[in-house]
Amino acid sequence: MIRLAPALSGAAGPKKKGFDVVKIVHWITLALFSAAAVLLRIRLLALGFDEIGLPVAMDFETLALPALLVLAAVVTVLLSRRLPARRELCAGMELYFPFDRSVFAVMLMVLGSFALVASAVCELAFAPRTTLAMLMSAFVAAGAVCLLYATTALRRKTSFSGVALLVPVCAMVLTLILFYREHAADPVLRHYYVETLALAALTVMLLEFAAFAFRGGAPRVLMPVSTMSVILCAAAIAARPTLADMLFYAGGICLALAIGAAADFDP
Repeated sequence: MIRLAPALSGAAGPKKKGFDVVKIVHWITLALFSAAAVLLRIRLLALGFDEIGLPVAMDFETLALPALLVLAAVVTVLLSRRLPARRELCAGMELYFPFDRSVFAVMLMVLGSFALVASAVCELAFAPRTTLAMLMSAFVAAGAVCLLYATTALRRKTSFSGVALLVPVCAMVLTLILFYREHAADPVLRHYYVETLALAALTVMLLEFAAFAFRGGAPRVLMPVSTMSVILCAAAIAARPTLADMLFYAGGICLALAIGAAADFDP
């Protein structure tokens, strides 16, 4: 069980409120990279394939998006150098994710969780009802409910079991495995590499977020991964997938933004 640490919170002193300069730069950078990724993904889908759907030779149109993603990863890592790198932090999770002081972060977490639940419902309603699909939809919905449970506990500063945060991690891992299994036969990596990277980023983000429940989180890993999750999910939505997939990636964006908005690693 995660216990509150009032003595530690008091010893750390009052936290600074509002956005500091570094956080403003982070949000501006995130918005610019996300918009650029969406535009380049749309352009790639329009010009990166011939009339029969085969990829064209590598040129600026096909290399622009991967180059942007690499640049975004480098920039986000550099911006996160000011954060603590330790994997073992002395205080409880509520000190580093004070949802009680950020209504915006709570709203984003609620929106993201409900979007994942809606995605699972759409998958059940419109996709073929195989046993595996039904189990995966239920697993994703259960992971979203666990995120709501943890957010509520952090907002109310009550104890909760950190194991609950492992449920969405497991759900995301299985989603990534099944997605790759479904598309592995496609020889054109350009069709699905953005979605694969988006699912991988969401998996690592939720894993690092859950690690703070066991006092083993790494801020320098969590923040770059949450930023890349937003960028990659936005690029995935630009491909105009099914309604269930759009809700899923939109939920991922909200969750990543919520974690970024709530996170406070200042000493």
